[in-house]
Amino acid sequence: MAPRIVIVSEDLVEPWDEGIKKFAFSIGRALGNDHPVRMINVDRGGFAAARNGAAAGVAPAIHTVAGTRTFMQPALRRAVATFEPEIVLYVPSPSATVASFVRAFALRRHWPRARHGMVALIPRRHRAGLKPMLRGAAPDVIFVASYASLLHLSDLSLRGDVVPVGVDLEAFRPAREGEKAALRRAHGVPPDAFVYLHVGHLSPKRNLVALARLQREPGAHVIVIGSTSTPEDAALRAELEAAGVSVIREVVPVDEFYRLADGYVFPVIDSEGCVEVPLSVVEALASGLPVIARPFGGLRDFVPPGDDVRYFESDDDMVAHARALQRGPRPRVRDMGDFSWGRVAERMVTRLRVGGAPSA
Repeated sequence: MAPRIVIVSEDLVEPWDEGIKKFAFSIGRALGNDHPVRMINVDRGGFAAARNGAAAGVAPAIHTVAGTRTFMQPALRRAVATFEPEIVLYVPSPSATVASFVRAFALRRHWPRARHGMVALIPRRHRAGLKPMLRGAAPDVIFVASYASLLHLSDLSLRGDVVPVGVDLEAFRPAREGEKAALRRAHGVPPDAFVYLHVGHLSPKRNLVALARLQREPGAHVIVIGSTSTPEDAALRAELEAAGVSVIREVVPVDEFYRLADGYVFPVIDSEGCVEVPLSVVEALASGLPVIARPFGGLRDFVPPGDDVRYFESDDDMVAHARALQRGPRPRVRDMGDFSWGRVAERMVTRLRVGGAPSA
């Protein structure tokens, strides 16, 4: 019998254009196809205050409870315990902080009969002196997105496993014949330009100023789609737009922009600028786009380099790879079937059910 599963995260509300909440929502939706699932939104930011009970129009339904710093509140305990889950998966928005461990411990207290997991998508490095407290608070398994983070868990004597992020293979797919030209007309994108795309936060932590250099390349047109779920840096946006970069910060059909582009660029360096395996890189590859990227986080652990994925260490290298991509034959892009949300989700469920040693 399929286990009953509860997924808990903070501020789990639309739009799904931020990595951690998109991960939590997508895992819940994928598991809901084969498991009884309850998704619980701890409304830390008050974004869902107008909702009472389950959110309408979402399957599985999202149950909202009032925000709390420690998770030690009766409403959250009832939301978990009345579902009687066999698995509780916590996807903290402030990923893997000490406070996240405290909240994971509270969830264990609310329903100790379940196997408990926590997802840590952004790397945190904790000092050795915290080991006793972290071990006492930790869930059964902590899922991370790089082998470096898995090694850190081992140093802290915490049980972990590595998992990539996933992708919706129905929404993110290569363009069909004639579709790219039609989408460019629909979105006002130059028909003959070589279009580079980046999707994510408009934050200085993402090194987006590097994209201004690509805009200066002959025939290039750079589009940046900024998340609406996080604040934008106005000075950064002004600098990009002054360089000729097209900046979009509204809810748009992102899958269509992947299909109208020619290449995806990921210039992020700061480890806190993104989840360790950027969802946008996986979505770009699933959409048939070649990628030029910094060797960020756990990317190389799951996406080895090839003609379709070129890693760079400097802005000069980025431009060199871009020129080669523009002038050379279009590379064949790898199949991303192993990154479906369903496969990622079931791997996590299997790991939590069987326990034992971390999988490779």
